[in-house]
Amino acid sequence: MRPKSWVSAAVIMAGCLFATGQSKRDVGYQHNGKMTDAHLNWLDQQLNLTEDQMAKLRPILMEEGQQMKGVRQENSLSSDQKQNKLKEIHKTFEPRINAVLTPKQQDKYKRLEQEAREKHEEKMKAGSEWAPKQ
Repeated sequence: MRPKSWVSAAVIMAGCLFATGQSKRDVGYQHNGKMTDAHLNWLDQQLNLTEDQMAKLRPILMEEGQQMKGVRQENSLSSDQKQNKLKEIHKTFEPRINAVLTPKQQDKYKRLEQEAREKHEEKMKAGSEWAPKQ
């Protein structure tokens, strides 16, 4: 997968996170930890995280994922409302994630997040251009 595709995948994965208590280098793909582990591995590759950072990020990402899952399962919200709520949840977790990162890692994380947002917006725009007209 191309590097920019990983950025998009990580942002998408952030919304589906469920963690397990495995060590950084022994990350498994158990049913409930698959997305968190994939996201943590990607963050490690991009930011060269320490074992301590991985241990601190895992519960943060797990909680974020659980909240996002709740929004996705909420049938009373429109797609736009869900999207806005998911963005809001992600923004509330950014300071907690940044608190674990070094200043250099924070800068890179911010760039990766921006790239992912731009790519997602482009994808959404392209999708709406090809949507069938009713």
